[in-house]
Amino acid sequence: MITVVAWAQEPERTLIHIEHADLLYKKAGSDAVVLNGAVHIRHDSTHFYCDSAYYYENQNSFDAFQNVHIKVNDSVDMYSRTMRYDGNTRFAEFFDNVRMMDDSTLLETQYMTYDRDAHLASYPHHGVTTRGDKKLVSEIGYYRDDLKELRFFKKVEVTSPKYQMYTDTLYYNTRVDRMWFTGGGLMKNENNQEIMADSMLYDCNRNVSKAVNNIQITDTSYKVIMRGHYAELWEKTGYSFATDSAYAVYYDGGDSLFITSDTMFYHFKTELNEEEKIIGRRHVRFFRSDLQGRCDTMTYDMSDSTVRMRVNPVLWAEDSQMTADRIDIKIANHSVDSLFQRGHAFIISRDTIEGYNQINGADMVSKFDDGAIHHVKVTGDAKVITWLREDDGSLIGINKSSSNNMRIEMKDKSVSLIRYYQNINETLYPEKDIKEKDRYLDGFLWREEERPEHIP
Repeated sequence: MITVVAWAQEPERTLIHIEHADLLYKKAGSDAVVLNGAVHIRHDSTHFYCDSAYYYENQNSFDAFQNVHIKVNDSVDMYSRTMRYDGNTRFAEFFDNVRMMDDSTLLETQYMTYDRDAHLASYPHHGVTTRGDKKLVSEIGYYRDDLKELRFFKKVEVTSPKYQMYTDTLYYNTRVDRMWFTGGGLMKNENNQEIMADSMLYDCNRNVSKAVNNIQITDTSYKVIMRGHYAELWEKTGYSFATDSAYAVYYDGGDSLFITSDTMFYHFKTELNEEEKIIGRRHVRFFRSDLQGRCDTMTYDMSDSTVRMRVNPVLWAEDSQMTADRIDIKIANHSVDSLFQRGHAFIISRDTIEGYNQINGADMVSKFDDGAIHHVKVTGDAKVITWLREDDGSLIGINKSSSNNMRIEMKDKSVSLIRYYQNINETLYPEKDIKEKDRYLDGFLWREEERPEHIP
């Protein structure tokens, strides 16, 4: 058996060259050569400048003092008060008032190292990076000048006129002007929005954020909180969405509105967008103490305080269940003001003892008072079933009536008066004389088990 061993080649060792010094002499009692005045040293393609230096020929290294400047390449320059450089390892240490400049990126700290082979600058304690209108502060930092990539760790803060970010781990690629953090962080923007997430990517050019896991977007201007495990926020266009366990809260005074759905969209005002609304898509549930509902698509328009429910909507208010092809809810003074049911409108409420009171028609408009229905206008083939009782609760009978249109007055959660308009038909049945199937209007479906009791 033949064994082949491959040996890694070490980088070729090159010597340091002294290009210029106003004064050069051997330091007594030392192997150092002292260089003074307009010192210029070269190692390979990198040029070093300083006021004075100690050159150690045997170690192929030197120490530089005062106004230290390294010209790394066409774009990267480094400055400090003192520097130590090893030509064998091509490794430099900078001390006091350290600055590294790469095009429009400026990194400042008090101690920094630079590995020429790895193109890696690093600082172990507190540095400040400035690029354009952005300022980035951290306890630990690294910069790959060949990749144009910065990495920041511990107490990272990013500030600019448009946003601020706070995290413990941040990556920033200046070539594409994108930032991303892992391990949790917070971002605030000029639209009074805050984003918290485990991980987030921010595109500085487009002002777009993409976040993953345990996300919370809070808009303090419009009092909206949105949560999920994947989210995007487009600041310029005034648009954001969350998915994967999406959840939103609107908390503008009064009773908070809680919404959950497969995907949640939020539109907010910007120069490019005048809309203010929350949209839930697929498997929507919402909850207020006075109102609960389910549907497949729901829009809450904050400009006119209207909730619009579409695709199999069902709504509950106190003891009443309401369904239709479309339902619109008008909110005023933080309470339900009116309800519009369009197409196959149906209201069901459980009787105080047994049975169900029912209202059915093409369309309905209900007015509310203190969270309860005050009166209902029914248009188009209106039908009603009411269980009539004495004051002591004993049953008088079951009333079935119909007409083209109706106005139904409510009192103490019960029907108090019905006004009929055109083609009136009304019959009062003793309970024993009405068949079970005739106790329900066509389309009756009691869905109490679907009613959201709360949304966590």
